Amino acid sequence: MADLLLLTLLPLALLFLLLHHASPIKALLTRAKSVLAPELSTVWKPQPASIFVTDPETAHSLLVRGSAGGSFSNRPPSISPSAILSRRQHQNITSAPYGEHWRAIRHNLTSEVLHPTQLHRHASARRRALHGLVVDLAEQRKNGVVHAAESIRYAMFGLVANMCFGDDIDNNRVRAMADAQSDLVKSLSTARVFAHAKLPALTRLIYRNRWKKLAALRQQQEQTYLPLIDSRRGRHRRPSETPVYVDTLIDLKVPDDHSQDPRRHRRRLSDGELVGMCSEFLGAGTETTASALQWIMANLVKRPDIQEAVQKEINAVVGADAEEVSEVVLGKLEYLHAVIMEALRLHPPTSFAFRQVMEEDHVVHNGQRIPVGTKVYFPLAAIARDRTAWDNPDEFKPQRFLSCKDASQGTDGTIKMMPFGGGRRMCPGRGVATLHLSYFTANLVREFRWREGEGR
Repeated sequence: MADLLLLTLLPLALLFLLLHHASPIKALLTRAKSVLAPELSTVWKPQPASIFVTDPETAHSLLVRGSAGGSFSNRPPSISPSAILSRRQHQNITSAPYGEHWRAIRHNLTSEVLHPTQLHRHASARRRALHGLVVDLAEQRKNGVVHAAESIRYAMFGLVANMCFGDDIDNNRVRAMADAQSDLVKSLSTARVFAHAKLPALTRLIYRNRWKKLAALRQQQEQTYLPLIDSRRGRHRRPSETPVYVDTLIDLKVPDDHSQDPRRHRRRLSDGELVGMCSEFLGAGTETTASALQWIMANLVKRPDIQEAVQKEINAVVGADAEEVSEVVLGKLEYLHAVIMEALRLHPPTSFAFRQVMEEDHVVHNGQRIPVGTKVYFPLAAIARDRTAWDNPDEFKPQRFLSCKDASQGTDGTIKMMPFGGGRRMCPGRGVATLHLSYFTANLVREFRWREGEGR
């Protein structure tokens, strides 16, 4: 009876406390309302539509011809941890809105690092990366089975790290950086929760453990990269010394968006921006190329006849006593190039190209304007397997790229495949990716005979 009486009195006691302390509770609710009101007001707004474009002709019309009033060159908000944790203040080439800042950082990359004359200066780094990969694979071969995927990824990361920070990074640090970058890539699914949140403050509270993990990964990244960045600051470079990516970023001045005239007033990149852009360089240069190289080798394993044809072409061009397939002869290996292009067609390094219609755009399709805010997705594999553009599109047939100079385009110049995206936001690393794929594929095929493991 006493327990029953206590349970009966509890609600009355709680009601008394609420009435007695109404002012503090009311103040708390008022405060919460003032904080969340701006957030809540966005929840019930009509959400923009999403469009998926799988037709090559439509993709060409939208990406290459663009729009009448704007550029159609903006992407949806980035899910990169750098952009999310900085509240969109740290933008890189992938995430920056189309404009002066984006043009400045992209031009720096394409002219100072990825230009063919600059890429040639990193030839020694490519040779070291290849040598390390061959030694690793040969050592694994002694056990009967080679797990090539991780070896390829680590070799690519080491090469790109040298292009970013210089060649004086020890192997232990490179390995730690590679592991940290892998953790960051795995965290993208976590970051997506915050990138698309309609109530950012509430989302961070609900998923506070995920937020803490994301912040910890970013902090680890800063602790790893900033000492390397600082070591390049004020460093006297010899005229013959190859400038690396971080050198160009340190020297770069970008338009100051906070000034009245951004074109005239320029500023240096902040430490946070430097870390984010180095991370982008390492991630984009590693993950996509490593994935593409694995697909190339997988197709050669499945098709021994094609692998043999590549070997014969290499042997006809490269002497038996040559240490490697050098970069200067890659242009003569037409069948190798066809194999790489066919693998990129069937297995593009990324799944989608993205665009978002902005206020300044006037994107028209079939006589109708696409509404502002609409997100447009281009599934790259679907576009490259369109049956109106390719014969037997699901088959691995490198010879289709031997029949004409550029089978990736139609006779009228329209897009038939775009493994590196299209339009103004096409991946700026297309040239270096093709070089790395050609160089490593040629040497791996020359060095080893590849076959499927038992029971695989």
